[in-house]
Amino acid sequence: MSSDDKTNDPTGTILDAAQAPRRMKSGLVPADTGIYLRIEEGTAAGRTFMLSSGGVYIIGREGADIEIDDSKVSRKHAELGLYGTDVWVLRDLASTNGTSVNGRRVDDRAKLKHWDLIRVGDTRLRFAVIEKSIKVA
Repeated sequence: MSSDDKTNDPTGTILDAAQAPRRMKSGLVPADTGIYLRIEEGTAAGRTFMLSSGGVYIIGREGADIEIDDSKVSRKHAELGLYGTDVWVLRDLASTNGTSVNGRRVDDRAKLKHWDLIRVGDTRLRFAVIEKSIKVA
């Protein structure tokens, strides 16, 4: 291991990028399926995230894949996994204020379906799946 691979981490932990798992971001959802997450309540109400390529997305504050401006949302609050047709899973990542789907708390993970309402902090997001959708440039 070269000195370039070492970090200034006081614990001595070194990240080996070759061993770190990669999060897939494409090819898991059929091309004619549109998957969207829309903020319905919160500081960015109306903002929509297009997730149609599939993969795994982190919901959280600054630096997350799906960035939420809400002080009650953890940096890495929840994980949304889109693994293929009808295989959409939301996991709470041991967040302080919890995650819920349609008013029910997510203890570990919950399978999502079209039009589910997700709550993280004071933010509510609508999960939508549009099959046979037409891509708009």
